[in-house]
Amino acid sequence: MKAFKKENLSLAASALIVVLTAIGSYVMLTNTREGLLIVHGVRNFRYFTVDSNILLGLVHLALLITACVRRGRTPLVLECLVYVATVATSLTFAIVVGFFGPSIGYGELFRDANLYFHGIVPVLGIVVLCVFHRRRIPMRETLIAVIPSAVYGLYYTLVLLTRGVRFPDTDWYGFAQNGLGGSVVSAAGVFLVTWVLALLLRLAAGSAGKRK
Repeated sequence: MKAFKKENLSLAASALIVVLTAIGSYVMLTNTREGLLIVHGVRNFRYFTVDSNILLGLVHLALLITACVRRGRTPLVLECLVYVATVATSLTFAIVVGFFGPSIGYGELFRDANLYFHGIVPVLGIVVLCVFHRRRIPMRETLIAVIPSAVYGLYYTLVLLTRGVRFPDTDWYGFAQNGLGGSVVSAAGVFLVTWVLALLLRLAAGSAGKRK
């Protein structure tokens, strides 16, 4: 009975993440104003924040679909994806709180769609991972968790190389304002932060425990 209740609570939490991601996406796509880290419509997909949150929403949607099709333990591949997507959104939250917030101000960073994608969904994702998806996470998964930011970094670099450095059109995060060398240093810092977050979440999710 206890396991059944926990499973239902886990599914309810996943459903909440899906709903909040959908609401945030709607607010984002119908937005008509330009501001800090937010532009009009589909151009918002250039931001890692948006992509990582949607990834998390899709992973939790897959969890719900899987639960409807089959009962029992969640497939390990989905558990891994939950971890990877949570690390990705945690990176967004950490950079907003620790970097952009102090330098820009938090008001704009937690407004409209940013309220969902910078705050609510990432924090809820962390809570769900640590409460409902506790398991022994292999060290190799911490390296897999860096892949989304690495792929995004490659995309960001290709945009800069092919379209030139123009803030905020092509260099929308401002990483290359001191030259492409500065963007390389920024990328290295982001990868390091991502891996540290992956290690912390690995510990928080119960890396020393047995997978249930």
